[in-house]
Amino acid sequence: MIEGVLAGLFRQGTTILWYICKLSTPDKLHLYEPCHQDLFDILSKWEKGMKDQMHKLPLWDDYLEIPCEHLEIMRQRHDNFNGVIEWNKQLEQYMDAINAIPAPCILQPCRLNFVLFDIKLRYGCEIVAIVRNPIDTWFAHFPYADIDHLMSMSFDKIDGDPFYTNDFYTSLQQKYDLPPLCNFEQFAIVWTLANYYAICASDAIISYDRVVEHPAYEFMKINRKCKTMQFDVKYADLIKKYTHIYDDKIRRKFEIRLEQTVAEFGIDAYYDRVMQYI
Repeated sequence: MIEGVLAGLFRQGTTILWYICKLSTPDKLHLYEPCHQDLFDILSKWEKGMKDQMHKLPLWDDYLEIPCEHLEIMRQRHDNFNGVIEWNKQLEQYMDAINAIPAPCILQPCRLNFVLFDIKLRYGCEIVAIVRNPIDTWFAHFPYADIDHLMSMSFDKIDGDPFYTNDFYTSLQQKYDLPPLCNFEQFAIVWTLANYYAICASDAIISYDRVVEHPAYEFMKINRKCKTMQFDVKYADLIKKYTHIYDDKIRRKFEIRLEQTVAEFGIDAYYDRVMQYI
């Protein structure tokens, strides 16, 4: 059954915090990215102890502990859940299949921020939201990019973001008749609304920025708030400090553009609410 959900947008520290949670509470199944579009293709090739090429972690091991009959029902109900902004029957049936697993489960989704309150109401589970400064989050979408590539992908392009900003924005665009925007302006809206929805649904909030600065102290604070998951301080050294590759002038340019965008679309109050937790 679904006991807890550790949720955050892509590049907000979700993977390393999921891993520390998994190490700290090994008596539960920690299901990484259950809405990943390639989940069952990955599982068909996955063996216990393997490490993911990108993160160098055993991301998918716990899926191998799910009874075969339950995993098969999940496979049958799995769909493309990129860009989900509203609860729907397909997602409900898939989540019901996960909830039927005869073991306590902690989910770590990056695609479900907009529907966390629906999940909380349906399954009675704990919601823990991860937030991170939006500029650091955006820069982490392009960690090895030179400044020209970063600027082009941010302000010239309207698609091609590797972490599904465009999928979320397309869904919002269809619902609210929003205009075409460059990638970074799309991100400003998606980041603001997705994190606002997550905060409103959450039982506890983790600031990844604060964790990076003082991991052991923040873990102790988080552990007092969480009921279904823990973050053992002995794993605090797995948290790495930021490496800033762009200077303050570049950073400020992005901050101004983000603030202008959320103000233009009338969501600056939502943005301010999220920033209180950074």
